[in-house]
Amino acid sequence: MTPQRHADRAMQFAPFAALKGYYESVREQERITEPKRELSEDEAEEVSNTLNKLTLGTTVKIRYYDVDAYTTIVGVVSEINPPYRRLKVVKTTVPFDDIYSIELLAKGII
Repeated sequence: MTPQRHADRAMQFAPFAALKGYYESVREQERITEPKRELSEDEAEEVSNTLNKLTLGTTVKIRYYDVDAYTTIVGVVSEINPPYRRLKVVKTTVPFDDIYSIELLAKGII
């Protein structure tokens, strides 16, 4: 019997996925979908007022509609783009029209 090299021996313990993409597919099916809710006039005004107060570097908590469900993100505003009606929190772009609620957590440092 010939001794196995360390790399060959380690290969036998490498993870094996017989069904590629299976676990991602299962997670996607577990996602609960919900319809997009329309904001009342008061809620829309509150979101608009908060967006007007935003500055770069402000830490925010935003609940927004993403594809087929609501998602919450907390992070620093890295870009505000009024002409295209969207803002970027860290690396996530959020359209103004998809924002359900927004809360200022800390003032901007930039």
